[in-house]
Amino acid sequence: MALNLSDPGAIVAAYESIVDNTLNWLLLKYSNAQHDELSLFETGSDGLWELKQMIDELDQVFIGFYRHELSLGEEPIFTLINYIPNTVSGVKRARALVHSRRVGAVFKRHHTTLTVEHLNHLSSEAIRSSLDGLDHPKYPSMGRTTSQPNQAPLAPIRRSFSETYAPYAIPPAPPVAKSASMFSSFMRRKKKADDSNDEDDDADPPPAPPKDKGKYGIQRTTVPYDNAVDISGPRVIPPRKRNGSVSDFAVISRSSSSDEVIIEPVRSEKPIIQTLPLRGKWTPKVIDPEERLRRTREAQRQRLIEEQEALREEEERQAERNRQREAQIREEKEYEARRRASLEEEVRRMTAERKRKERLEKEEEEQKTREFEERKRLDRERRLLEHQKLEAWRQEQVRLADEAARRAEESRQREEDERRKKISIAEAKVKRKGAESLLTGWVTIQASGSLLWKRRYFKFIGSTAYFYRSPTDTHQILEKVELRGKLRGLREWNEGYEDLEAIPHSFAVEFKDGQKWWSMYADSEEEKYKLLGLLHHAAGL
Repeated sequence: MALNLSDPGAIVAAYESIVDNTLNWLLLKYSNAQHDELSLFETGSDGLWELKQMIDELDQVFIGFYRHELSLGEEPIFTLINYIPNTVSGVKRARALVHSRRVGAVFKRHHTTLTVEHLNHLSSEAIRSSLDGLDHPKYPSMGRTTSQPNQAPLAPIRRSFSETYAPYAIPPAPPVAKSASMFSSFMRRKKKADDSNDEDDDADPPPAPPKDKGKYGIQRTTVPYDNAVDISGPRVIPPRKRNGSVSDFAVISRSSSSDEVIIEPVRSEKPIIQTLPLRGKWTPKVIDPEERLRRTREAQRQRLIEEQEALREEEERQAERNRQREAQIREEKEYEARRRASLEEEVRRMTAERKRKERLEKEEEEQKTREFEERKRLDRERRLLEHQKLEAWRQEQVRLADEAARRAEESRQREEDERRKKISIAEAKVKRKGAESLLTGWVTIQASGSLLWKRRYFKFIGSTAYFYRSPTDTHQILEKVELRGKLRGLREWNEGYEDLEAIPHSFAVEFKDGQKWWSMYADSEEEKYKLLGLLHHAAGL
């Protein structure tokens, strides 16, 4: 899974800008269909929100580098972000993760790696959680691991067949749980020995490993009945020849509920497979300092040659790409020149055609302008004549309206004079006679703010009006109203009470408080004017 960078200089410059606090994020994207070349897609300095906005193709793989700022005084978190949507196949996902690790080798300042499948999972909390989980990575549980011994107690070991029938044999050692610490301790011993070889190259080869001192039973003599097989006893497994295997230097034991593993002694016959020579501290030949220095310089020279060869190949590849790019740019320039010449010719032709059309349109426009001016003059004369006629008709209508208003005002004034005269006559009768029949009667009342009309029997005593349910219920007063100095006036429907126009013998009583009025109507015109006279007399209007 080789990885190429289309412009390493730009990518490294963007990375250094993020480290230097000039920018705070960058995005890399595959630039070809083979998904083996990454190019710098976008950079920014407005934080994680801007980075998420730049990921517009949600089905593509993006690799980002982001600097997450913490509180004042704390070092920022440099995070390597892998956006791999769940629509990507498994092969492309694995390739993207491998490429991400190689990009991480270039971006050495990153503290953690965050892989997300959706932009909603990319947040500051997720970055901090990924940093907190570095010491305890979450891997799927696979049961017992090789780094921890089995905590379950071992079953009792059955005695072997050889121990029962061969008392002269050394009893086998109990099985030891295999652990990954053997390999790690072996590697530490090997590293320590290599360091000691660096200090003293003339030292003798290390001695043979010591014997196990009775911890592991190894038979020294031939067991009777060598060809017999005992099912109930332990199984004898011959040792396997290993070439360069770590297990040659470790003790292998096995235990189960039904069998044991016993290591057989190495036979004296010549091994069939030729063993390879050991290296490092196990080599029987001591390398002198001059030879070791020569080999080191040879390795350095070879590495320098390989690096120079890699640089030369990279320069050739970049030169080839530059040549291809220059050829492409040259072709584009030639194509652009041909296209520009064609466009200029097309522009000249279209300019001549446009000028010809403009000349024809101008002549046609002048003809239309002359015709329009003639029509406008005729329309002006016609409108002037119509305006004169309309003005004469309007003046006639104004005169007729004034005449009608004058007649209506005269009629209203006559009606008002007649109404006042009738009220005065009714008031004079009350003052002169004072009979009870003139002081009582029926009326229907609607108070202000109410939707209900109430029929009441009224009786005036002095300046006070009493309202009863009926003539027989005069002992129970429903409402008592003092009218002296309280009334503003008695109004007809055309004085602002148009709701009473459809009700015959109706009128309105206004009070001086400005918020209360009564709407009333009587059974006849005579009753109406009698009530108006009583109200006029009681209120002192």
